[in-house]
Amino acid sequence: MAAGRRVASTVHPAIRHESHRPSSDHESAATTPEPGAHELARLYLDALEDVMQPEEYADLRTLVLTLIGAMTEPAGPDDPPSRVRLDVDLTPAVHDEWLTVMGILGSGRTDQTIVDVGDGTRTVVDSGLAADPEALAAFRAEVRERNRIRGQEREFLDGIEAGLS
Repeated sequence: MAAGRRVASTVHPAIRHESHRPSSDHESAATTPEPGAHELARLYLDALEDVMQPEEYADLRTLVLTLIGAMTEPAGPDDPPSRVRLDVDLTPAVHDEWLTVMGILGSGRTDQTIVDVGDGTRTVVDSGLAADPEALAAFRAEVRERNRIRGQEREFLDGIEAGLS
């Protein structure tokens, strides 16, 4: 099982971002403003546009914009965001870059690592967790258990939905 793909190595140097630590007593965080999570994600997407296949980039943009739209508008009971159907080809490259963008939006950092939790689920974690084998193993076990429970809940709710149709 692979430990994960180091995402920070694919980030354009102009948008690489980690916690700012002044290099001297004369430098302060106020002299070098850090970009926010949305700006980092935009810069990352701009850099990806130059290196991804055009069709894959278009699919990635669709995923990102759909998720952002779902987050900004309250979903009604008839159209929860998890049930939105998208016409995109979720190739491994699109999936991994989508995870990376979600990691940037969620954390405001670009030092993310994509890991496989062992049940086919891939997710993004911070570089500290990825570097700690024991913590990563515990995280993978926790995610697998949550996925198992969600699967059972989904089957139960789908059964109810089928009964109401």
